[in-house]
Amino acid sequence: MEQIRELQLTELEILKEFIRLCEIYNLKYYAIGGTVLGAVRHRGFIPWDDDVDVSMPREDYEKFLKIASENLEYPYEIRTINNDENHICPFMKIIDRRVQIFVTTAKEKVSSYAYIDVFPADGLPASRVLRYFHVRLFLFRKALFYLSVFDKNINQNKKRKLHEKFIINFCNLINVSRFLNKKKRILAGDKLLKKYVFGKTKYCSPQLWGQYKFKAVFPVEWFGDGVFLTFENMQILAPANYEKYLEQLYGGDYMQLPPEEKRITHASQVVFNNKEDDNEKI
Repeated sequence: MEQIRELQLTELEILKEFIRLCEIYNLKYYAIGGTVLGAVRHRGFIPWDDDVDVSMPREDYEKFLKIASENLEYPYEIRTINNDENHICPFMKIIDRRVQIFVTTAKEKVSSYAYIDVFPADGLPASRVLRYFHVRLFLFRKALFYLSVFDKNINQNKKRKLHEKFIINFCNLINVSRFLNKKKRILAGDKLLKKYVFGKTKYCSPQLWGQYKFKAVFPVEWFGDGVFLTFENMQILAPANYEKYLEQLYGGDYMQLPPEEKRITHASQVVFNNKEDDNEKI
C-alpha cells in the first residue's frame, strides 16, 4: 500500500499541473469515473486505486493537446498515438517521466510512466434509437482497436466467462494484432464520436473510449458547469449532478466498499526516482 500511495501522490501532482493549464487557458474539464467516486466516498483517492481520470469537451481536448505540447515542462509530457508509436491507448495521457510503471497482466509486459488519463467528451444523438445504433457502432470500432493492441492491453489473468476465454485463446493463436492498424482504428472511432458536439445535444458521453459501454451515456445537463469536490488537498471539478452520475456507473450502493477481491490496482510494479537525462525524449 505504501508504493500505491506514493504513486497516487505522483499522479496528484500531474493532476495539479493539468488543472493549472486548464485554468490559465479557460478550458473545461470534469473528473470522471473512479476519481469522482474517490472524491465523494474517500475525499481523495480510492485507497487501492492508482488511476486518475478526467474528461474534456472535444473542442477543449484538442486545444489542450496543442497548449500542453508547448507549455508542459519536464518531467511532464503528453502522450498520444500521434507522438508516441508505442502508445496503446485511444486517448491522451499526461505522464511524469521520473516514475516508471510496469503492467504484467497482458501477454506482453508493458512499460510506461506514471500518468493520468484524459478522455474526450462528445455529444450523442437525441433520438433513443439513433443513439443506440451510434453507440453500438462505436463499440464495434472500439473492439477493433483493442484487438489491434491485444498483446499489450488485454488482461490475460482476469477471471472470465467460457466464451470470453475461447475468444482470448483464439486471438492469441492467430496473433490478431498483426491484422489491424491501431492508429486507423482510433481515427475511425474518433470520426464517429466527432459527429455530435458535446453540449449541443441532450446526451453525451465523457468516456465512451473507457470501460463502461452504455453506462457511459448521460444527459448532458448532468454535467453543466460542474461542481467542485474535495480531492486530497485540492478541489476538482466534477459533473454537476455527480450523485446520479455515480449511481448510473456504480449502482445505488456506490458508497459501500467492494469486497477485497475486487479492489484492483492497475500497475504491477512501480519504479520511483527514475534516473534520466532531463533532455532525453523517448
